[in-house]
Amino acid sequence: MPARRSTVDLTALFSPRSVALVGASPNSETARAALHNLTDGGFDGTVYAVNPRYDEVLGVPCFSSVAALPEVPDCVVAAVNRERVLDVVSDAAAAGVSAAVVFAIGFAETGSEGAERQRQLQELAATHRMAILGPNCQGLINFDNRACLFMDEVKPYRPGSLGLIAQSGSISTALINNDRGVAWRYAASTGNEAVVAADDLLWHMVEDPECRGVCLFLETIRRPDNFFAACDAAAERGKPVIVLKTGKTEASQQAAEAHSGALAVPDRLVDARFRRHGVIRVESLEEMLETAIALQAPTRPRGGGLATMTASGGQIEMVLDSAEPAGLVHPTLAPDTAARVRAILPDFLDVKNPLDWWGVEDESAAYPALASLLAHDESIDFVVAVVDQTTEPTGDGRFQRQLDTALELAGKVPALFVLLDSVGGVSPPERVREALDAGVLLLSGFEPGIRALAHLVDFASRPRTVARGRGRSDVDTVPPLGPDAFSGSRAMDLLRSHGISCASSAEVTSAEDAVSAALEVGFPVVVKLADSEVTHKTEVGGVVTGLMTPEDVRAAAARLFDAGYGGVLVQPQLTGVELILGITRHRDLGTFLVVGLGGIWTELLGEVQVVPAGLLPGEAEEIVKRMRGHELLEGARDTEPLDVGAVVAAIEGLDQLALALGDQVASVDVNPLIVTADGAYAVDALIVPDASAATTTAFACEPERVG
Repeated sequence: MPARRSTVDLTALFSPRSVALVGASPNSETARAALHNLTDGGFDGTVYAVNPRYDEVLGVPCFSSVAALPEVPDCVVAAVNRERVLDVVSDAAAAGVSAAVVFAIGFAETGSEGAERQRQLQELAATHRMAILGPNCQGLINFDNRACLFMDEVKPYRPGSLGLIAQSGSISTALINNDRGVAWRYAASTGNEAVVAADDLLWHMVEDPECRGVCLFLETIRRPDNFFAACDAAAERGKPVIVLKTGKTEASQQAAEAHSGALAVPDRLVDARFRRHGVIRVESLEEMLETAIALQAPTRPRGGGLATMTASGGQIEMVLDSAEPAGLVHPTLAPDTAARVRAILPDFLDVKNPLDWWGVEDESAAYPALASLLAHDESIDFVVAVVDQTTEPTGDGRFQRQLDTALELAGKVPALFVLLDSVGGVSPPERVREALDAGVLLLSGFEPGIRALAHLVDFASRPRTVARGRGRSDVDTVPPLGPDAFSGSRAMDLLRSHGISCASSAEVTSAEDAVSAALEVGFPVVVKLADSEVTHKTEVGGVVTGLMTPEDVRAAAARLFDAGYGGVLVQPQLTGVELILGITRHRDLGTFLVVGLGGIWTELLGEVQVVPAGLLPGEAEEIVKRMRGHELLEGARDTEPLDVGAVVAAIEGLDQLALALGDQVASVDVNPLIVTADGAYAVDALIVPDASAATTTAFACEPERVG
């Protein structure tokens, strides 16, 4: 089981027995709403108001300070401005309060003065072991026990089974109040996360047996190791973690920092860790909500086979355009199924999947019969009925028959029934929840709805046991690298010592020796600088390729010696497919491998595979298969197949090197790896120690622009 590394107890936030609202006032909209939530919202704990100016607020006795209360409350809600927050929290901490919620803005998101204010808040929390949510947040709602520590009025609500964590107040509002029928057990708006961060909240929700999954809107991940340990714990419990993560562009990253003080992290690296730890990443709020509905399905599908039934050719096209990119398929119907469908359809309609049933003579009898036949076909995991729920001004009310059919068949057939509305967001929330209770998914919007089904299929196929890759304890560490970047023979020796094959090289000290070496290895050859301190040889003219004669070699070597550098290397010029191989390390997110096609293909395809170091069993092979243009390695268009096994071995060797280097390294650039029919060989490498992080290669900061 993943180890929990949270430092604060969140019980007083999620399940307080008593709450004091500091700053209670009949004249503050926020304070009134927060107090009303506690007094009239069903909370069965004790509620206190604190403000020296009043004897009572909204009928609640009001005390001059936290110290004047008849008991020490579990939690304090600070409905005060930023200048008073530190005094309020300090008084609460001195009294022994376990938790606080701080709504106020004006902390790390506002500059140096605010950052210092936030630092002092963190110091108070650390000294007194206090769980503080915020600042710059809306608060936390436990819909189950009605502990609403929230700045906006919380209306009566039937609790659901999902948790919500959002680093944006407005996004919190949109998701809490969604009209898609997604019901929450918990909702937390986290703001600046000065003390309690998303990982703490995620751990709490994952460990609650009544919470079946968690949705998160994230601008950053402040403690990645703890966050992903919680994701592993969720996976082992069969609970989905659904994340919408911003920051794909530089502008978005800058906006996040201005909004909540969130330091940007490279999106490629975040995405790689999401994949490793089973996080379901969505691209929009709509996709998040549809996925949240789908993942509450009472049964898990066996696979991703769809049988779509519609009364529209246009709808068929929309479904197909969404299903294929999502990895879902429409299998050919079994012969017996097709024969029975043929008996129902008129002659002018084809029997195929997706099925257009428009034109059947007796729709009231034909539709349920067709749905039942599709649902019993062994290749079908979902029966997707495309529906239109709107009726004004031209609707015909057909939806009710489709819903009744699905409700009648749900649980009686192997397939899961899905009603997919072509337009997003038109289902009344209660209808969605009632259908879900009956085992029917009522989704909306072709693309978000279909992608939600794909997420369900992927989640259902995952093992409950989290796969573990190799760790640093599995390899021998590397002696100190020193502060300076290096390449050449020293770098190649480091690669070889970890199982990466390198091109044969002869280091020479004269032009004549270079000729002798070239004659021995065979033409054509490459002559390059051997000086390990020259980290970018091509930029100083230190690499000469395509040398075909002794005279060419002699002239090239003489020129390099005359330039005043150290030795010269002579290598055979290998021909094959060039790959990019590299290591990049982020101080918070960890160490990653980077793999992709090199040479001209880097520019043409513009894509690399990024995976966390510590490969899982079989993952190196999967990296090669996922790589765009991998067909070039397998003999595309009648070309000679290359040694894919050697590529896999090189990736595994790179992983071993990454683990051995640990936090010593900022980046490693194998430049390039040339794949031939009988091997894969590193031609040169650049090793950048952590002390030289300012001179890292493109791998370290912009993996999408490698090359």
